[in-house]
Amino acid sequence: MTMIILEGTDCCYKSTVADKLSKELGYPVIKGSSFELAKSGNEKLFEHFNKLADEDNVIIDRYIYSNLVYARKFKGYSILTEDQQREIEEKIRYKAKVVYLHADPKVIKQRLLERGDEYINDRDIEPVLELYREVMSNVRLHTYSWDTEQWNSDEIVEGLIQLFE
Repeated sequence: MTMIILEGTDCCYKSTVADKLSKELGYPVIKGSSFELAKSGNEKLFEHFNKLADEDNVIIDRYIYSNLVYARKFKGYSILTEDQQREIEEKIRYKAKVVYLHADPKVIKQRLLERGDEYINDRDIEPVLELYREVMSNVRLHTYSWDTEQWNSDEIVEGLIQLFE
């Protein structure tokens, strides 16, 4: 039983890595956190994340940690309480592999400029990265970290598969 959780700011290869891992491992990819979901209220948000915690052999593209970052940065979105976070972490403790993908702000801004995004702009990147550093330092699960400026998506997937075998 494995749950791979991909976290990180926009333009750090989360979806690309998720798709490639899915092809390699045969696990489905589930979108775990979103702005739309965060508008649904705390109870529905917790219910959604808690239900995902029951899944096995899946790849989750953004989970509770993205919620903790983006709901702090952008007002008007529901956020998990610390107790809710800890309850979910305890539930997934022995099966979750948290992967934090990141890069230098200049690199992310360039990627964002090339890709575009309906929610995030280049002014958001540094504050979001700072929030990720804070949130990811409080994760109570083993976390693997990859700098996507140094590693391409194929190398990250290859490294993850070797780690998880």
